[in-house]
Amino acid sequence: MTYPAADGVGRTFAGIRELPVPSTVVGAYAEQRTALVMDDGSTLTQPLVAALRADGWRVEVVGLPDGIATSVEADSVRSLGTWEAEELARVVTAGRLDLVVQMAAAAGQDWADAARRLGHTVLVAKQTQPALKAAAAAGGRAAFVAVTQLDGASGYRGGGTGSALLGGVSGLVKTLAIETPEIFVRTVDFAPGMDARTVAARFLGEIQDLATGIADVAHDADGRRTVVPSAEAPAVHVTAVPEISTRDLLVVTGGARGITADCLHALVAARPAGLLLLGRSAAAADPGWALGLEGAALKGTIAKRIAATGEKPTPRGVEAVYREVTGSREIQANLARLRATGATVEYVTVDITDAEAVSRALAPYAARVTGVVHGAGVLADRLIADKTQEEVARVLGTKIVGLGNVLDALRGTAALRHLVFFSSVAGFFGNRGQSDYAVANEALNRLAVRLKHELPSARVTSVNWGAWDGGMVTDDLRRMFASRGVELVPVETGAGIFAEQFTAARGHDTVIVAGPLKPLSAAPADGAPQASLLVDRTLADIATETVLADHAIDGRRVLPATAALGALVNTAETATGKPVTEVSGFKVFKGVVLDGDGDSNGHLADNGGQAQGAGRLRLFMEPGQAARPGSVDVLASAVDDAGRSRPAYGGVLVTDPSAGRPADRPDLARAAREADRTDAAHLYRDGTLFHGPTLRGIRGILAAHERLLLIGARLGDTRPARGAYHGRFHSPVLADLMLQAALVWVRRFRNRACLPMEIARARYFAELPTDQEFLIAVENVVAGPAGITCSVTALDREGRVLQVMEGVSVVEDPQLEGKFGPAERTGAATVTV
Repeated sequence: MTYPAADGVGRTFAGIRELPVPSTVVGAYAEQRTALVMDDGSTLTQPLVAALRADGWRVEVVGLPDGIATSVEADSVRSLGTWEAEELARVVTAGRLDLVVQMAAAAGQDWADAARRLGHTVLVAKQTQPALKAAAAAGGRAAFVAVTQLDGASGYRGGGTGSALLGGVSGLVKTLAIETPEIFVRTVDFAPGMDARTVAARFLGEIQDLATGIADVAHDADGRRTVVPSAEAPAVHVTAVPEISTRDLLVVTGGARGITADCLHALVAARPAGLLLLGRSAAAADPGWALGLEGAALKGTIAKRIAATGEKPTPRGVEAVYREVTGSREIQANLARLRATGATVEYVTVDITDAEAVSRALAPYAARVTGVVHGAGVLADRLIADKTQEEVARVLGTKIVGLGNVLDALRGTAALRHLVFFSSVAGFFGNRGQSDYAVANEALNRLAVRLKHELPSARVTSVNWGAWDGGMVTDDLRRMFASRGVELVPVETGAGIFAEQFTAARGHDTVIVAGPLKPLSAAPADGAPQASLLVDRTLADIATETVLADHAIDGRRVLPATAALGALVNTAETATGKPVTEVSGFKVFKGVVLDGDGDSNGHLADNGGQAQGAGRLRLFMEPGQAARPGSVDVLASAVDDAGRSRPAYGGVLVTDPSAGRPADRPDLARAAREADRTDAAHLYRDGTLFHGPTLRGIRGILAAHERLLLIGARLGDTRPARGAYHGRFHSPVLADLMLQAALVWVRRFRNRACLPMEIARARYFAELPTDQEFLIAVENVVAGPAGITCSVTALDREGRVLQVMEGVSVVEDPQLEGKFGPAERTGAATVTV
């Protein structure tokens, strides 16, 4: 089907991205620190509390009501008797708080119970926010962390035994990040069946994670991942989903008013299915006294009629009658518009939050129903700090309990083939002032995945709509969205996207974002660290990688200098939220050898010193000199399991993108085109280079003079340790080819073995292409008694400069002769201590 396109408006999918092991901030929290754990009766509570206490935390546990008897050992244990906000306020605001752990991992909640628990999480965030903000202001980290037990993928695999609806707590967490950016927030999901020790260790890693911009993290036995927007749809299910037809009858909540009615019109105009619309407002004809009246004239007549009864007309009373009249008019108009397409349309007045009323209303139709469109929703926008229990219950009641009542009323009689939920980017990204709405919509997203898992032959889609250019969007809101660069969804475009969801091609879409891929509001951007920071990074994540086995000298696996540089770049980018565009003064003080025999003697060291075996890198970061905006000084020390450390690497990293791109090098592009190319495979066999297959990317010699060595290179980027050693522009695998080129120069013109020790300056202008040929030029060589310095430039085939390393210092070492033979893999590396 066709509909008008709109700039910036399209369809994006929810995807899963693998994450590396977190880098942890040393001393992230105050020395005397307190955690509050809201215990929902989950089996995860005990190991998490024990882990916190073993890590030096004072832990207070509060058990939730409804018979949850907490038996967790803690410094303080108490239980709530009710779900009321007043009791919660008395219990949780007694003193200092550095961490709130909101457990949302218990299994088996029904619709109403899940909504009540989710609403309670909003109230917990409200009551604990002042104490957390005070702790953050006093120095150190303060955190709000929710814990779920869905499926190890934040509910996006669809399996698991926990309540999928509880995944809605993620919407609260993301909104909290926007409203209180000074607090560290995260939702952590653990797969069912993970052992307690692993859960505890990974939880401690999450609350100390250097990265602050990741809201959802999930764990299973295979690793760590997060939810991200994806241009590609997830893998398609094998089972076919039927197209909608005139034989279908759709129950639609909230379908007689607003954008839902516009969407239904687009649907039945193309595919006239039957519609059964449910709404709270009556679809009554205009009373005689209101005929022909609009706006102020209608309100004036309402006020006169109230006064005639002897009551004093109030603005609220007038508005209530006005909304009733205009609401009925809108319903009548939309019903007529829908029926004009030829579709069969019925309207039933019912409050979907009333389970018995819904069951009675749907009973005559249930056997014919084939689908549900859930478009009903209410808003009660306030900051978390100002939320009331009644507002939260109303928002969650319509979105969650209302849907549950409809599905329960149809269970056992209806053959549901089409389930489409109206969700919102307010949940997918979080949105200031809409914590409860975000919770409700995230719950719908997780529910859709679970239902699709259970009903693979059904169409189950949760549509996260952006802001529409219609309905409640006023001119002021339009200007606000325009100032943020957020495109609005035109009504015809959005309605067309909705109708298209019922085609065969879209039958397996499960969670999508429809509209611009931008949050409606966001937290302030991160910047350079304002104070010194200590960060620990494990080396175990790369120890078992093939790329390390392919970087072995004399049988010992040596951390590539470009991987060490990548560790610095990755950590700086994580801390600042900005890409590193330049590195200066990168030095290898003592290289790191990771081998399996405990012998850490090596040669990647200055002045012939020994390299060090290590279990982790500890990075000391501090703001750079004022003369270099956006610069970060980093010193990385290798630390063994006994806590012994030595400086290993250092440099100054710059995130200021102000440096201009250098001029193109058409001379090198021309030289490459005119070259009599020589195959370079022999360099990995004759002792020039020692690298194994995953690092063998030097393919051809294009020019070989002392003033210019020009190489053709091509290599696929393997992203070791799930990208933990990558930066926005830096690849440890592809950048290694640039240093290999310097080694080739030394072997060719000095016939010596050498290793890189220093890069005076590296500048990044673009990524090096993966599995595509690019050029590497070694120039400006200055020879010395123990090695050379040179510049190495990476370019594309047209001569566009991608990256430049200046002042590359390569040190020759006679001990390396005979040790650059063909690499042999002898099994996975382990970290020596």
